[in-house]
Amino acid sequence: MMSPETLSFFAHIIEKETGIIYQDINLYQLKTRLEEIMKTEGFEKIEDLEKIFKSASLPLLLKRKFLDHATNNETLFFRDPTFFNALQNFVLTEILLENPKQIKIWSAASSTGQEAISTAIALDELSKKMTIPPFSIVATDISEKALAKAQAGIYSDFEISRGLSPERKANYFSKVEGGWKINPEISSKINYGYNNLINSAVYGPFHIILCRNVLIYHKVETKKIVLDSLFSQLDSDGAILMGVGETMLGLRDKVSTRVIGNVTFYKKQSLTDSKAS
Repeated sequence: MMSPETLSFFAHIIEKETGIIYQDINLYQLKTRLEEIMKTEGFEKIEDLEKIFKSASLPLLLKRKFLDHATNNETLFFRDPTFFNALQNFVLTEILLENPKQIKIWSAASSTGQEAISTAIALDELSKKMTIPPFSIVATDISEKALAKAQAGIYSDFEISRGLSPERKANYFSKVEGGWKINPEISSKINYGYNNLINSAVYGPFHIILCRNVLIYHKVETKKIVLDSLFSQLDSDGAILMGVGETMLGLRDKVSTRVIGNVTFYKKQSLTDSKAS
């Protein structure tokens, strides 16, 4: 039995380390994840785990495993398909006008890799229709467990079936033991690495920064810190993309927008924009 005080203790650690907030309505998820780490690490009582986290000698590996369990790694291929159509449109109508030598993209909470892979496939498909500069994707996450899976690039039949068309499966994946592996032509475009968005160590500039369905788990003050950091690494003509239903309204003043379909691209406010406002 986990007391409200114990759940609150671990929820506070998660918020402090990642900015992610567990509210009363989803504390049951935290309880489930604590039970998972107790099982995998051999703890019979939650009090024993809590005692270690309160000690001055908390093992870093245990702390990271805890954060791995605590963070939400739910994702799928081509989540919100219109998003990727809009991304291709933005590359054509905005980024290519800058005539870059390379298109640089950051997937800022990449989880197990489906977002970065989907982005790479979308750009590869675009490159087969017309000439575009080479592209690269930096994909980061706070979960080392998720990153390990992303780096392996192998997905189960169930994972492959979530958002990936049969054509894309045939074109970009190969059958291997344990599932389907992303082809080297795509995986070579992606560089995975650990990063904590509230104390980021990723440096641009990037033409596109994907930060989708991440800030919904953070409080307003943390959202502003993360957005300030993201904008500081954004190319002058680049854009930040958030999830469907997410907005920067009330979080940042100096920002201009371009809407393609139902997708909003958040850009740095230009000198012309600021004079007009």
